[in-house]
Amino acid sequence: MSDFNVGDIVVRKSYGKDIYFVITGINNTDSGNPTYTLRGLLTRIEADSSGVDLLKQNPRLVDQDKLNYLQKTQRNLASQNLSRRLYGISRLPGKPGRILHIDSSKEFLEICMNHYRSSKIECEGHTVAESQQPSVVRELLVDYKPDIVVLTGHDGLKKGNVDLDSIESYRTSKYFVQSVVEARKLEPDKNRLCIFAGACQSYFEAILKAGANFASSPGRVLIDCLDPSIVCEKVATTDPRMVITPWSVARLTKSGTKGIGGINTKGRLKPSRMS
Repeated sequence: MSDFNVGDIVVRKSYGKDIYFVITGINNTDSGNPTYTLRGLLTRIEADSSGVDLLKQNPRLVDQDKLNYLQKTQRNLASQNLSRRLYGISRLPGKPGRILHIDSSKEFLEICMNHYRSSKIECEGHTVAESQQPSVVRELLVDYKPDIVVLTGHDGLKKGNVDLDSIESYRTSKYFVQSVVEARKLEPDKNRLCIFAGACQSYFEAILKAGANFASSPGRVLIDCLDPSIVCEKVATTDPRMVITPWSVARLTKSGTKGIGGINTKGRLKPSRMS
């Protein structure tokens, strides 16, 4: 019988208990020792672990840590005065671009949606598993007609895989690549539709080659649950006559330039005469 259940919150002893995970799957092995599929509670990482490496955590204490973490993140964003968020977003000379956010995590999607709402950005959110995102992205783009689309969830390098140039070394990167390809079939112009795609340790180069404006993760590092929404807020609230560089958005995120990269992209703020 398994010592852990789906939904349990755990940490990994071998990694210094540095990240909270939720168990999303249990795979029984021939040896009788199950392997657990884990997804980061605040980072977009997916991993596998044996039970001997896991420690169960108190959900109430974790909820408090999570709340403190998100409040600190929001304070940091406010102190950066990111796109005048919270303190004067209404003074923007126009209407922010519309965002379609497709995320495999219901919890992360809600965190990002709250971020957009506080910044007064119009957004449509859909919870869709990474494997299903390629089959729905075009229909959602047609229905909603956004200026920016986010394709994200959880990802990670498979255990024992060191070939960073093989898509098979990554857990879900192939789905982000396929989704970007589908989106670009509908709108090839990268300044008409801005695409952010990827999660923790994603195959950055392949996603960018597929047609994304911004992607993770150049340094194969972890990215924060809010990083995609921070990038897209910047695009949504920047004048279209201005160019957003990858560095200018990466520096606003927790993961920085090792976590976020991309190409120079025009802002998608709609000036007042166009709104």
